[in-house]
Amino acid sequence: MATEKNKSAENHAVKSGVLGTNLEHAKEHNLRAVIDAVRRHGELTRAEITRATALSVQTISNLVAELEQRGLLIAGEPQKAKRGQPARPYRLNSQGGFSVGIQMDHQLALAILVNLAGEECAKTQKTVSRPSAEEGIEIFARLVDEVIKAGKVEKQRVFGVGVAIPGPFDVSGPTGVGPGWVGYPLEDNLSRRIGLPVIVENDANAAAIAERLHGAGKKFDNFVYVFIGMGLGAGLFLNGQIYHGVRGAAGEIGHILVETDGKVCECGNKGCFEQYVSLRAAYHALGEEDNHHSSPENLEKLFEAKDPAFMSWLQEAAEKLRIGILALESSFDPEVIFIGGLLPPKIAQALLDLLNPLLPSVVTQLKPLEQRVLLGVSAPSAPAHGAASVPIFYEFNAELYSHSKKPAGWA
Repeated sequence: MATEKNKSAENHAVKSGVLGTNLEHAKEHNLRAVIDAVRRHGELTRAEITRATALSVQTISNLVAELEQRGLLIAGEPQKAKRGQPARPYRLNSQGGFSVGIQMDHQLALAILVNLAGEECAKTQKTVSRPSAEEGIEIFARLVDEVIKAGKVEKQRVFGVGVAIPGPFDVSGPTGVGPGWVGYPLEDNLSRRIGLPVIVENDANAAAIAERLHGAGKKFDNFVYVFIGMGLGAGLFLNGQIYHGVRGAAGEIGHILVETDGKVCECGNKGCFEQYVSLRAAYHALGEEDNHHSSPENLEKLFEAKDPAFMSWLQEAAEKLRIGILALESSFDPEVIFIGGLLPPKIAQALLDLLNPLLPSVVTQLKPLEQRVLLGVSAPSAPAHGAASVPIFYEFNAELYSHSKKPAGWA
């Protein structure tokens, strides 16, 4: 039985996303364009998909039927419109595929299995002690096997594995993890070992991709995701695509200078952003920079106890972050800036609250923004969740596919 639509098809606004092409040889691109449209809007009728992709009615009919057959789209109950026959809305089938995300530091390796909706299906972890790259491959392989089994999912339904590494991994490697990681061919070696596609991203880009797929980032084509980890980085979404830069080092905002002749940074400069806004900066302010037991969870306890040293760091971090936000707005003119990373949610929210009032921005004077800064995903497991989003993002990204970005496994 048909259900009443809140808005008719005639006045339902569908934002144009990735456009399709009516050339027969571009079928895979078109399939991805349909997925992209449905993912961004939550659910769409065939007529709405046609308008969003600029494809023909017959092409959309064929593509939707194929995606249903593949188990990637689900038809809802017909919805009554003012005119014509009731139309069925289509939505992504969250159980249509899965992805694994991995994060590792010098102490802990964590893997999660998520479905197409980004919902966590299983999790497993292992304590490590500065593993070498070769040891890391074996650890990753065991974690992937364990988390797929724990999720009771057939391996062929897993699109791929994402690995979040503190970046830029192509430049200096995750030197804090263990020996031998710089220049190590992690993607190729792990893919051969587990028999699944593997994509490595730095943690900030991975978090930005997760925000774009499953969070408030769905609504924005241009945003900056500030990732507060042991260091400080940013994921940049420009015109709906993640931007890596010429050398893979885009978003290295941790080395923007925010204080003249400030704290000495390992890069050789003084006053770098991450010397004030990062977990390492917090541990240093507490005199715990060499304490292997320092953790975000311990920071949360100090925050709840209103520890004077911690609260002093939080205030200083907010002051420097206010300067950094102004620099990012002036450089990229984004629709919004997200703040997230490894900080516990309570601390991340407190940091956001301390940012107000934000410094006046020339960009926002040109066109005031509804909200300049939003809270992104912030949790100790954020890199793993971000990493799990990466294979899904590349699997269904029509723009990347059309530019020969490696797809994971479309038949």
